[in-house]
Amino acid sequence: MLVDLVHVETSDGVRLDGIFQKAPKPGISQLGVDVIILHHGVYGNFYSPSMFDEYSDGLLANGCAVLRVNNRGHDPISRVKVKDDVKRYGAAYEVIDESRHDWEAWIDFAQAAGFERIGLWGHSLGAVKSIYYMALNKDTRVKFVVAGSPPRVSCSAFANMKEGREFKKVLSRAQRYVEDGQPDTLMDVTNPYDILLTADVFIEKYGPEERYNVLDYIPRVEVPLLITIGSCEAQVNMAFNGLSEEVGNLAREFHNVTFESIPGADHSYTHQREYVWNIISRWMGNL
Repeated sequence: MLVDLVHVETSDGVRLDGIFQKAPKPGISQLGVDVIILHHGVYGNFYSPSMFDEYSDGLLANGCAVLRVNNRGHDPISRVKVKDDVKRYGAAYEVIDESRHDWEAWIDFAQAAGFERIGLWGHSLGAVKSIYYMALNKDTRVKFVVAGSPPRVSCSAFANMKEGREFKKVLSRAQRYVEDGQPDTLMDVTNPYDILLTADVFIEKYGPEERYNVLDYIPRVEVPLLITIGSCEAQVNMAFNGLSEEVGNLAREFHNVTFESIPGADHSYTHQREYVWNIISRWMGNL
């Protein structure tokens, strides 16, 4: 299917690229919105194979246009044009709070393209950022959010898990680098999961201030919010240990939040993508 290569410039001057696909029969979406913006997770991008390939086909077949886009955290390390300069971004250098500029820029693009009913669908860290954006920005142009496997980002929770001793060692190492005037030192860590990032980004993201604990932001989202988590994720990733139960409790407390545990599913829903699509498309169609 033909796609248009598109790009935006954020309010702080960062250029981001993506692809735009028009629905074969625009204007008759069966999914409650006319366009959905798909946001990748950590290390991801819009051009690598992922489950969004399959889900884009389903969205288009149901009359919904698709924007599959990069945010400034794409790839492990990337060089991004910022005004007249080129800077390092990617997962290693990103500050999650700055992603709000990225979400806003892509929503602006969708609005400028003539779409009035806009949906967000983020996966992994892209899901955390989508919840974070809507909790703080409360963008009325967005009609709903689908959050696929948003990891918990919580220093206190990690420290109290069985893997907590190793996590605290990594956090202490990052703090020493910063105290020694080396905040940009790259750290290749395996706790809370495998990731490459600078010492100051590790502290900003996983430190004791807990700026991005998704459980704190879910209650502040005002639009319909669907959260999915694979039942096997907690077995291999401490960021999901006990998370399904906590999200389930929030879904029972807040009427706009829906939670679905995906049986037998890993983080990418490898063998359960049709099952996930059926849940999400049914939820969207019933709004």
